[in-house]
Amino acid sequence: MSPLRDSQPLSGADLFAYIDAMERPAAFEPTGFSKDIYLDLMEGSIQEYGLEQADKSWGTDPQGCPEDLQTYCRVVSVLAGLMAGGRKLELFPLWESMMETGCRELPRTTGNQMADFSTKELMLAYKAMKPHVSAEQSLKWKNELARIEPAVNYVYTLASVSGPERLHNINIYNMAGEYLRETEGMASAAGYLAEHWPVQLQKFDRNGMYMDPGCPLLYDLAARCHIQLMLAAGYRGAFHEELNRKLAAGGMMTLFMQSAAGHFPYGGRSSQFQFNEALAAACAEFEAVRYRRQGRLKLAGAFKRSARLSAQAILRFVRDITPPRHIKNYYAIRSGYGTESYAYYDKYMITLGSFAYMAYLFADDDIAEEPCPAESGGYVLATSEHFHKVFASAGGQSVQLDTAADHHYDSTGLGRYHRQGVPVELALSSPLCAAPEYRLPGGVRSLNAAIGPGWERQDGTAVYLADLSEGLGLELHVIRQDSGRVEFRITYRGQGLPEDERVTERYALSDDGLEIVAELAVQDSGPILYRVPLFCSNGQERSTITAGRHAVNVVLGPFRYTVSATGCCFEIEEEHCGNRNGEYRLAVIRSPGPSLSLRLKLWTEEEQARGLNEQEKD
Repeated sequence: MSPLRDSQPLSGADLFAYIDAMERPAAFEPTGFSKDIYLDLMEGSIQEYGLEQADKSWGTDPQGCPEDLQTYCRVVSVLAGLMAGGRKLELFPLWESMMETGCRELPRTTGNQMADFSTKELMLAYKAMKPHVSAEQSLKWKNELARIEPAVNYVYTLASVSGPERLHNINIYNMAGEYLRETEGMASAAGYLAEHWPVQLQKFDRNGMYMDPGCPLLYDLAARCHIQLMLAAGYRGAFHEELNRKLAAGGMMTLFMQSAAGHFPYGGRSSQFQFNEALAAACAEFEAVRYRRQGRLKLAGAFKRSARLSAQAILRFVRDITPPRHIKNYYAIRSGYGTESYAYYDKYMITLGSFAYMAYLFADDDIAEEPCPAESGGYVLATSEHFHKVFASAGGQSVQLDTAADHHYDSTGLGRYHRQGVPVELALSSPLCAAPEYRLPGGVRSLNAAIGPGWERQDGTAVYLADLSEGLGLELHVIRQDSGRVEFRITYRGQGLPEDERVTERYALSDDGLEIVAELAVQDSGPILYRVPLFCSNGQERSTITAGRHAVNVVLGPFRYTVSATGCCFEIEEEHCGNRNGEYRLAVIRSPGPSLSLRLKLWTEEEQARGLNEQEKD
């Protein structure tokens, strides 16, 4: 039984109480990964850049300037980390030339936000390779990097932006670069940090999560990880204690938001890229070291396990396919399927390596893995209203909901249902949205869709919860929290619903699947509708969808996804819709009354065969 209180989701001290009460299952096995798994990811991240055949002009224009400074410097950093780790030593001449170019060009760069990202990368490269180059060469690079002036070279500083509200995560990248310069005697960062920390500290919510514009979950994590980098490098300035408290609180939230399949949550900009899990691993490795120092070995081990599960989760996209993918689908790389305009392959593939390098630097392999919340389950977690997410985990399965979605990226409702060992896109890993800021090909429809309810207006048109967002209020009530089963209820009111009316969904998650009871409490309620996206393709693999009278089955290799609702009518739409992960068809379920019960289940062919054998024995 969980130590958590009924009626309330996790918060504060409950997170620590959960870990203290967690037991190690008899069948628990460590992943077997050492920190070298991050070197593997780093090698995967540079695989498609053709560096083995590159000459010294790689990535530069005819004048010798990097064509994409951010990408260029991340390649420099990843190569340095690999060579310091004993890999890719044959690329030293190319790396040395690239380092020379980066150190020369960064102090000359103005009006380009790529510079804000690049100092940290060149500083990590400098630190990694300083013992492996001549003192003369090291001094030359040091002198070049000492020429950087934040007010001149960076875009996101108080001296450059129109107001403090314009400072967001990119400023924290350049702050990290400035502190790293200080550690090598290239600058004094104290004044710059003292000027900017008071602004940045106002951007954290009560859970220690960083509120970048729109509150995307990835950029919360990116900001915190680069503050972790500063603390790991020795920052103990006037703001250290407050920053450290926020990192500890935010780190616990990230630990409990990890899905049963080891994935970082969806939500907002830059979601569903492989580097999301690399950053999650970096955060967890840092926190594991924190708690080992405190003697809290069980919590340290939970973070260690979380980090290694994050790395394991993306191997299918990085190690097990050629070429590796930077986003969680298998469409042709140059199609840009699922990516924002800024999220092109050359930029975001190497970003995986850059963030895996941070995880490598933070990692301590002397910390033993212990079970972590992602696999143990038995809780409901809610973020602050700024991030408007709800998570639940039990029985090796997990769900994530967005209760006030940004329709440029997500939809309101149940947007994720994962199970350990099952492809994450089979049920749903992220919602669909009507006005995506990411690319979908022609012929694939964009609309707001999650796993969730709808109803008909008097004119016969359908309205779905997925379409609502602003002005939507909710009540979250937790009914049960233990490792085998969690139950909770969400009641929605407000804009988009008739006055004084509500929509309620009750969820029960266990090893037998996900049960949902949805109910309309609307005057003169008509039949409730329910819509479920059904997976069709991820760009390489295709499913088979079979519809019965009261159920539908989706088959993907040995994996199965069943949606059933007794007494309801199923309609499977032919049109393909898309999200970042692939293509789906929509199942529309209609109940004759204002309530509906359905069951979602992820399972395997092996489990089906085992079940049939047991029936025959009976």
